[in-house]
Amino acid sequence: MLPLTLKLGSMTKRKPKSKPKTKPTRIALIAAGVLLVIAAVVSYYGTPKPVSASPLEFIQADFIDLSRIYSISKFRSGMGLDYSGGGESCRNMKHYFIPQQDADALQYAAEHDGRAPAPNGKDDIPIYSPVDGFIASTRAESNQAGHRIVIYPENAPGYKVSLFHITPSHGITGGTPVKAGQHIGVIGAHQTTDIDIQIGRMPWDNTSVSYFQVMPDRLFAAYQARGVTSRDDLIISRAYRDAHPLTCSGGRFVYPAIYDYGADIFKLSGYQATQR
Repeated sequence: MLPLTLKLGSMTKRKPKSKPKTKPTRIALIAAGVLLVIAAVVSYYGTPKPVSASPLEFIQADFIDLSRIYSISKFRSGMGLDYSGGGESCRNMKHYFIPQQDADALQYAAEHDGRAPAPNGKDDIPIYSPVDGFIASTRAESNQAGHRIVIYPENAPGYKVSLFHITPSHGITGGTPVKAGQHIGVIGAHQTTDIDIQIGRMPWDNTSVSYFQVMPDRLFAAYQARGVTSRDDLIISRAYRDAHPLTCSGGRFVYPAIYDYGADIFKLSGYQATQR
């Protein structure tokens, strides 16, 4: 008679050991994970048109109450700070929208490091979303009043719109969906704001185009009614700026003793100052 232990051992079925995942299987899983991450990034940031292609005319509504604006800085101007990229340098590739400055506002700015009076809830200038899309981020400006609001357009994958020095409306924060023409914030009655249109949403993308290059004719007509004859009135060409370079130091423009600031700004016609 066989020992009991042997009998029991012979009657017990052992489960086959699971085979360890082979190296090729692990590589396939890692590759699939990487592809999923890439797909998620592309879905979030979008794929822009090539820089060499004509920009999309994707703006659906003007971002500001134009009747309150006195002048606009030209694309590639020497206004503000150096804001350049895409192979260009020492030029400002945004547009500043400038309301009329009265004596009180100028005095306030002189006493507050150049800042205009903050919004007061009475005569503020409304700011609107220029596109259907969503708010990618809102970030307090480090050296100026208000927030930088970044919007990702729904109809222009890969582009982003940045609005500067805005006091956001309640509920306007990262992830908020918005519609073209929706009120998203304000600036003060004498406060300057600026707009940047960038091709590419990745952190290292820095190729900007003019707001008026992505604006359809139906919206540009309002600017024509204010004395703008063509988009060229508001854009300094790259060829001209390269031939007439500015000087920068530490991200700031270094102006010569005689500098024509008027060449950097287009003054709109028919401006009516806000009645107080």
